[in-house]
Amino acid sequence: MILGQAELHNVHELLDDPGGAGRICCRVPNDLRVTLNESAKNNALQATGCEIRFNLEGPEAAITLQSPDGPTLAEVYQGDFFSALHIIDANPTRIVVARPESEPDMRQVTPPDARFDTGLTRVVLPWRPAVRLVSIEGDTSLPRPDQTPQTRYLAYGSSITHGSTAVRPTGTYPARTAELLGTDLFNLGFGGGAHLEGGMADYIAGRTDWHFATLEMGINVVQSFTVDEFYNRVAYFVTTIADAHPDDWIFCIDIFPCRYDFTGVENCETFRSIVAERVMELNRPKLVHIPGDAMLRSNTGLTVDLVHPAPAGFEEMARNLADIIRARRT
Repeated sequence: MILGQAELHNVHELLDDPGGAGRICCRVPNDLRVTLNESAKNNALQATGCEIRFNLEGPEAAITLQSPDGPTLAEVYQGDFFSALHIIDANPTRIVVARPESEPDMRQVTPPDARFDTGLTRVVLPWRPAVRLVSIEGDTSLPRPDQTPQTRYLAYGSSITHGSTAVRPTGTYPARTAELLGTDLFNLGFGGGAHLEGGMADYIAGRTDWHFATLEMGINVVQSFTVDEFYNRVAYFVTTIADAHPDDWIFCIDIFPCRYDFTGVENCETFRSIVAERVMELNRPKLVHIPGDAMLRSNTGLTVDLVHPAPAGFEEMARNLADIIRARRT
């Protein structure tokens, strides 16, 4: 969405904070959000994959953010170049961005295949908790089409796609996958909330701004859905999106290695098979099944909860996923 002379990437709309502390980034239409399960309803307000993007037209700009629910981190980039890390807490935090003195040299060393134009400022918002946007100040202009990647990747899934346990906002596996592939990213991960609702399928299917997608399915419902319920959800979710995007690559990811494999949750393998079988049944040339263990191959890539990947696990997943996608799309 556009706010003044800045783009709010991966933000569908801004909601007023009930406490008056600014505005909250909502990653899906609010009328869809309120129909989702409680986890997705809440976590759609966490700004994973969201960025404030603009060109500086004056000497500096300032973005004020607030995190009433606890301290968190935001990153600042100049194009692809990392600039700064900021702690956002319950007090309004003013992030001042100025044009780097080294910008002429940065432009000289920017490779031709860089994702972002070096003149574009990107404030990458925290993946958790829900931050408040208080203000954007300064003389700025909107990103030009040639300053951002022309190919856009949409990632749907659980807290693992959302980014739980990532140390920094750009450390999630979708963010790193997008970086490795040179694409932009729409992150639709919802911690605890990937329940494959029909409304979410319809929403993703109706979007025309993405060129390939990953759909991570199963981990959030393996202990709560029956086998039939999961099959029906997967069938509608995958079919609806694939029917609407026959020319776009769609990668269906089943359950990553996790503690349920070690503690005897019998539906884990069944749910994996359902994802694989639905992709096979549809038999579409650009619909691909990816086993979770093709991305995360090492159990020590998990954190101590044996569900969420550690930072090294996220990196392993991103590199393996990028290789799989690259091989299919080229």
